[in-house]
Amino acid sequence: MFQSNSTFGIYSTSLTVLFRHKKYLFFILFLVLYPVLLIINRIFLFLDYILVPEFEKAKVKEPVFIMGVNRSGTTFFHKLLASSKQFSTSKTWDLIIPSISLRKFLSILSYALTYFKIDQIEKKNKGHQVKLDNIEEDEMLLFIHKLDSLWVSNHFIPWLKFDSKTKDFMKHVYRDSSKNENRNIKSMLFCKDFFQRQAFLHKNKPHLSKSNPFIFKIDSILRVFPDAKFVFLVRDPLETIPSYFSLQENVKFGNLLSDKEIKLLRKETYAEIVEWYKETEKVKSKLYKKQFITLTYAQITNDLENSIKSFYKFTGKKMTQKFQKQVSDYASKKYIKKHQNKTIEDYGLTKKQILNDFDFVYQEYFV
Repeated sequence: MFQSNSTFGIYSTSLTVLFRHKKYLFFILFLVLYPVLLIINRIFLFLDYILVPEFEKAKVKEPVFIMGVNRSGTTFFHKLLASSKQFSTSKTWDLIIPSISLRKFLSILSYALTYFKIDQIEKKNKGHQVKLDNIEEDEMLLFIHKLDSLWVSNHFIPWLKFDSKTKDFMKHVYRDSSKNENRNIKSMLFCKDFFQRQAFLHKNKPHLSKSNPFIFKIDSILRVFPDAKFVFLVRDPLETIPSYFSLQENVKFGNLLSDKEIKLLRKETYAEIVEWYKETEKVKSKLYKKQFITLTYAQITNDLENSIKSFYKFTGKKMTQKFQKQVSDYASKKYIKKHQNKTIEDYGLTKKQILNDFDFVYQEYFV
């Protein structure tokens, strides 16, 4: 089977896998709707240069990227910082419709969907709520408009991850490498173009991006954003893994998998999580100390105020009194977990195995 790491290549490979796994309705919807979404957005992104030319004057300076393995507290930390209103951020609607002119044209639709409460893509009890008006991860931009995202195989079309004819191919399409260099640079330039639009709308505030899988594109990020700063969040793998697996089986397309397929997906995902932690440590060795800060999940949950202060000191920004009070009020509330994750034993793993496979993480953060 011909496989290419271009947007069309991932699109055609995804269709082949959907058909092979007999997901015919999914196949038809993706076959028809995705090109329409892509074409409309590309047309209006071009029209922005004619209808809203002033956005080109906006500057993207010192963007901050929050990263961590999924389920490491990145969503919480990102949304809390976004509530300070001191940064340019992205909502789900912005990421689906990156064109400023198209957003204006469809503003009534966005309002109507929110008003009638049909703006929710994923429910909160599934592990990660996605609503049109919510602050969201910038990974969604590349997922929707480039198919250059781990989300394609992790959540959207999970069969790609364990199908015998595609799993090896999918392990390499997203990461920085000589084969992916051109595609990854183009993807980051696409992000920069989007960040510029967001900076224009947010009066040139620095962009705050939560983009967990971007850890595998650090080289490309640094070439496009040489002044970028990074915040790495690290959580105990014994907590991360069952939470991640729980998310996978709860999201919409995880529900379409058979028990056998779920087990195959978990096997590939486990190996990817190991690589994800390793890549974080590898990336830190590439960066200057002034370019990044590392916080643990325990720090942001048990000592939130000092974690936020560390972030502001690192970015060189001054926290507003209003936000300082907001953080203080939030930190004073006792967190009550609303759901109970399964244990690693529930997923056929052992504590000994985790401690062995992630020994480098425990030596660095949890001794």
